[in-house]
Amino acid sequence: MFDRILEVLSSLGLPGVFAGVFLEAIGLPFPGSVLVALAGFLSKQGEFNIIAAWLVALLGYLLGSFSAFMIGRHMGETFIKKWSRYIRLTTERIDKAQEFLQKSTPIYVIGGRFVPTIGNITPYVAGISGISIVKFLIYDMIHAILWLTIFLGAGAALGSKWQQLADNPWLEWVAIGGSLLASVYVFRDLLPARNKNKG
Repeated sequence: MFDRILEVLSSLGLPGVFAGVFLEAIGLPFPGSVLVALAGFLSKQGEFNIIAAWLVALLGYLLGSFSAFMIGRHMGETFIKKWSRYIRLTTERIDKAQEFLQKSTPIYVIGGRFVPTIGNITPYVAGISGISIVKFLIYDMIHAILWLTIFLGAGAALGSKWQQLADNPWLEWVAIGGSLLASVYVFRDLLPARNKNKG
C-alpha cells in the first residue's frame, strides 16, 4: 500500500505536490502534511530535488493562503453561506477566531495554522477581519517555512533510513495505520458538516 502511494505521488511529480499543498492552504480537508513528508521521502529516493520540492510547495502554500485570504476579504458572508459545510466556517467560529486574532495576530496566523480545524479557516478569518494583506503574508510565510521544513525534513530523514526500515515486519502495519489516519483527516470535516445540514 505504501509503495502504491509513493508510486502515485512520484508519477504526479512536483505539480502534484503543488496542487496538494494548494488544497491544504486554501482550507480544504486534505492531508498536506503527509504529502509534504512523502515528497521529502521521495527526494531521498532520487525522485525529487528536495530544494525544488520545498520551493514548489512554498509557492503552492502561499498562493492557496492568498486565495483564501482574498475570498474572505471580498466575499465574506456570501462565501460562508455557500461553502461553509466544506470548510466548517460558521459565523460562531469566525467570531471566536476574530477575538483570538485581535489578541495576537502573529500567534493566530503562525501557530493557529498548526492546529486542526483552526488552521483551515485562518486565512478566511484574517481576510474577513481586515488586517493588512502584507502583514498576513509575512506571518503566513513564517508558518509555511516552519511547516515545510519540519515535514519535508522528517520525510527526508525517513527516506535516508528506508533500507533499514524496509526489513521491519511492523512497517506494513504502520503504513496501514497511517493511511487510515489520513482518511480520517480528509473526511472528518465533511461528514459531521453534512450530517448537521441534514438534521
